[in-house]
Amino acid sequence: MVSAAKMKDPLRVGKAIRAQLEHEIPKDLPLDKDFKEGTEYTITDHVNQLQERLCPDPRSLQLCTSLVNHLHAFARETKPTHQEWLTTIQYLTRAGKESTEFKNEFILLSDCLGISALLDELSHPKPEGCTESCEPGPFYTTDAPELPSGSSVSCEGTIGEPMFFQATVKNTKGEPIKGVKADMWQADGDGLYDVQYPNRTEANDRARIVAEPDGTFSYRGILPTAYPIPDDGPIGDFLRAMGRHPHRSSHIHFMITAPGYDDLTTALYPSHSPFLGTDPVFATKKSLVSDVKEEKDPKKWTEMGFRADEVTTGRVWVWTYQFVLASEEEVNALQREPSKL
Repeated sequence: MVSAAKMKDPLRVGKAIRAQLEHEIPKDLPLDKDFKEGTEYTITDHVNQLQERLCPDPRSLQLCTSLVNHLHAFARETKPTHQEWLTTIQYLTRAGKESTEFKNEFILLSDCLGISALLDELSHPKPEGCTESCEPGPFYTTDAPELPSGSSVSCEGTIGEPMFFQATVKNTKGEPIKGVKADMWQADGDGLYDVQYPNRTEANDRARIVAEPDGTFSYRGILPTAYPIPDDGPIGDFLRAMGRHPHRSSHIHFMITAPGYDDLTTALYPSHSPFLGTDPVFATKKSLVSDVKEEKDPKKWTEMGFRADEVTTGRVWVWTYQFVLASEEEVNALQREPSKL
């Protein structure tokens, strides 16, 4: 092990390191043995041993050790060439350079590799029968107006066909839940969110709906349509290389909260939408897919709260769903259980 004095010796150490040593003296270890692939002491052992002796945080060490083990195992299994590995590094570099505040290529890569969906499942265990969750996506905002159940969430002139959404929110015992608030946000009939319009002046196709005391809520809006995730950068190249497409099924996002219950972030999908089985971010699940029915009776439209001049298509789409929330106690009990992995 080299002493601090030797570390600062100009004969041994250059100017840049000597300047850094004025603030912190790093831990140094002797080189006791050589590593070599195919022996009992490989580069994997060497990296892990070094970091085990130096890393001050147990959780950081656990994460990095597992990452090293899996990456090294991947290299041994697939044996990438130097050029293939360089191409990978260049791809990741592009992903960083082309990311913006509104389009993070690394988040998209996490989504399209299924990591985001996996982490969501691991982080939010739920009892059997509860509504499944998914990531909120990039279009959630905090400026949605709070509205009573039965309100309209779409501005005048919004593109798309009229829709009436109605839902119940119950617990795992089938009992209605009090104090429910349901944030919702979605794309319009052109597959665009309000934040994607350059002249946006107010929230549209999004709201925080205050449910009735019996846990039911409804609203009037627009039937959403399918849209693509950004594919003009590295993630588009990845999807094309894998023979996949960037198109997401039409859906509505929800974030449902109630006192004493675990928050639910999820999305619902109409059964008529294409791309349900090839969702690029792996957010579609069969339990979240439901039929949306046409209502052609004008009397029913009036009962839903539509004015006669609001329905120009000869129909209103009716979407019904039953959400089931887990209590905080149920989720805490699941998180205390030993991992089954």
